[in-house]
Amino acid sequence: MNGLALHNFTRHFEGLKLKLVHVLWRNYDQPSPLQSAFCAIILMLNPNFKVRALHDALPYRSVWMNMIDIENSLANLGYNFRKLRAKAHEIDERLLPCLYVLPEDKFEWPENPYVIIGKDDNKKRLSVFDCKQEKALFISYETVNEWGPGIAATFPRIQEELSKTSKFIRAGTGYSWFRALMSRFNSVFYQVTLTGFFLNILSLAMPVFIIIVYDRVISTESIHTLYYIIPGILLTVVFEAGLRYLRSKNLSWLAARLGNLVGNIVFSHLIKLPCSYIEQASVSSQISRIRSFEYVRDFFSGPVFLSMLELPFILIVLGVIALLAGNLVWVPLSMSLVYVVLFYIMRRYIRVLIRSSAKASSIKQQFTMETLEKLEDIKTYGLEQAWKEKFRELSGREYWAHFRLEYYSNLTEILANAITILSAVCILGLGTSMVWEGQISIGALVASMILVWRVLTPLYSMCTMIPRIEQLDNSVRQINELMDIENEFQQSKNKVKLKRIHGDITLHNLALRYDENQDFVYRNVNCEIKAGELLAVTGDSGAGKTSFLKTLHSLYKPSKGSIRIDGFDVRQIDPIDLRQHIAYAPQAPDFFYGTIAENLQVANPTASENEIWEALKIAGIDELVEEFPHQLDTVICKPDAHPLSPYFKFQLSLARLYLQNAKIVIIDELPSVTLNSKTGRMLVQYIKNSIGKRTMIIVTHRQDILKLAHHTVTFKNGLPTEVTSQEKEQ
Repeated sequence: MNGLALHNFTRHFEGLKLKLVHVLWRNYDQPSPLQSAFCAIILMLNPNFKVRALHDALPYRSVWMNMIDIENSLANLGYNFRKLRAKAHEIDERLLPCLYVLPEDKFEWPENPYVIIGKDDNKKRLSVFDCKQEKALFISYETVNEWGPGIAATFPRIQEELSKTSKFIRAGTGYSWFRALMSRFNSVFYQVTLTGFFLNILSLAMPVFIIIVYDRVISTESIHTLYYIIPGILLTVVFEAGLRYLRSKNLSWLAARLGNLVGNIVFSHLIKLPCSYIEQASVSSQISRIRSFEYVRDFFSGPVFLSMLELPFILIVLGVIALLAGNLVWVPLSMSLVYVVLFYIMRRYIRVLIRSSAKASSIKQQFTMETLEKLEDIKTYGLEQAWKEKFRELSGREYWAHFRLEYYSNLTEILANAITILSAVCILGLGTSMVWEGQISIGALVASMILVWRVLTPLYSMCTMIPRIEQLDNSVRQINELMDIENEFQQSKNKVKLKRIHGDITLHNLALRYDENQDFVYRNVNCEIKAGELLAVTGDSGAGKTSFLKTLHSLYKPSKGSIRIDGFDVRQIDPIDLRQHIAYAPQAPDFFYGTIAENLQVANPTASENEIWEALKIAGIDELVEEFPHQLDTVICKPDAHPLSPYFKFQLSLARLYLQNAKIVIIDELPSVTLNSKTGRMLVQYIKNSIGKRTMIIVTHRQDILKLAHHTVTFKNGLPTEVTSQEKEQ
């Protein structure tokens, strides 16, 4: 870089930081040099990032940017975060740009970080951006050499197709998604397994001590031998306690890390799925999907996983029993086989019962949610008794399924306990006989009894934990099935992102049906809408008007035909990016817990306060919001507060639509009370003013709006869709 390039870099930096301060960082308590570092890094990595993308990647509710925020924000933008210690001039040019923190500075909260943006070995100098002075400059190798080795953070691009959980890599390894994710923790599993091995070796010391006590201390009355044994026993106890602490710490970290990782990934993947997948499932089943990872977390922190870790070491214990007691080993060996048979048989029964119980619970839960949603209609038509009987029937099925599951679970535990007791009786009976015959000593019999418990305890636990094992298996299967579905982000990787939209829309034989086995919701819709024209949508209730709008908004995929926007087939366009170019007011608007300004800025995060007030004015609620004590900072949708009135929600929805200022506007049917009010009159005026400026699609039955329309699409239940057009001056 030359001096002019550094000057231009500083100028571009100032422009980018000004935008981010305007849309986000103005809410921070105080500026941070890492904000400047973030801007400089972005200009080097990809100066074409949209402000909306940067806004979505950065932490929202924060008061100060630290290094973790930098790491998370760049990860959201598709870049890794790698740390290395080196002198600034020794960093390979291929790793630039990098964030460099001086040795005396604190890496997590640096006061004077640098961004190295270039390197010139011929002139022995670095091109750096001083984040404290907010200026790009040259620094010689001699100067940076005096700094000493600092910590540099580099940002290689994330290659998702090469990650262990990607479909491309899993196709080669044959792993499921969850198994591939678990491979990230192989080092932890190796540590836990190695710790378990040493624990089992140490556990053999106690039976040896018992043999010595019985055969060398008690039988010979040699108290001095006991003095030599006690320090060894104490040392063994200390080492065993230390190893158990280490294993417990590793497993606790693994459970917490997996719970956080799987939970976040599953939730993120779920909300990125196409609407068709989400709407097909009930709310209760969606919640069940999200909660599936809790069983995984509990598994790794619970006794089932510990029992599974002990299983491979059973062979070592059996070998020791064979050395100490000879043929006595056949008792635990045969009983182990009985445990395996019990586990196999009972698992088959319990697997079916768990699925039946889950299905019965799901049906009852759906019925309960339906009851609460339609409680007013139930009371209106006097259906209380019928609903009570139906609830009683569903409850009976659920509790019967739970009873059978509990019955077989308890039966398994009883049988497993009986096998354990039978093993003890057999060991004592056969062992006593062998002691009388002089084949083994009393100490060996007692030691063998302890070792047998170590063999049978993991097997007993596995049998009694069959329901938990099945829950884990079901949870992992659900997670794998969910993660194998491609979400919209994955589908849109190779699709076009339009820089701007003019608003030309062409519909060719458009048709939609929710399922292949169902009839078409609508079909054969043909229309060519030029930029700036108005398309009115009217027709019977339930004939598919809202579904038609959602198809235009890329929430649904057409079953037949095509939609072209500015000549591009929407199947070639990134649907997430396309929605940001379309303003949409749904029939049932939703808002989130937060301020009025935050809810409106969902549509346009870069909007200024003046623009928000202008949108509220067009919606006719600026005076109402001004009367609130906190005005735009008024918090709405609090969990414990009264819900917003439908009229106010529609007004806010229209204000959000106006704020987006998009070239394509879609408005679903609004209530008559809204259309007949000041807000409705201003909406009609907005429509008139927008003709020729933006393309509008509106669901309406009002004649004053229908007369303004260039095209009208009429939906009729069971009849073909009608499209009429008329020439109008724009």
